[in-house]
Amino acid sequence: MTELMAELQNLKRPKLLMSAAKAGGAMYHRDHHLSRILGQIAPDCIQKILRLLLIQEQELETQRKTGNAEYRAARHVEVLIALRSEATRWQAAQQENQVKASGMEAFFSATYAANASLMAGSSAGC
Repeated sequence: MTELMAELQNLKRPKLLMSAAKAGGAMYHRDHHLSRILGQIAPDCIQKILRLLLIQEQELETQRKTGNAEYRAARHVEVLIALRSEATRWQAAQQENQVKASGMEAFFSATYAANASLMAGSSAGC
């Protein structure tokens, strides 16, 4: 498990914040929301996106815990929605890559085994 995945899985926030983020996930549209939430053009690398979102979320969590007057719960929920959605997207991409890789690996090992047995059989008959 990568450090980033561990950090995402260990994210503990109040139930109300997480429930709101979960409910808002259906309304999240990456093309429309992500650049605005990040405050910049979204990087191509999803891991960079997740890092930037985690930094923002951790700043908001610190504001929330310290009672900072600048803290906005709506902004916190918005960042959590993006974080959950992007993490889900990243996880799905990783699983898809694993399936593709395991499929290729199985193909090559099966092909290699078949070729090796053919070669062994033909040399044994000489």
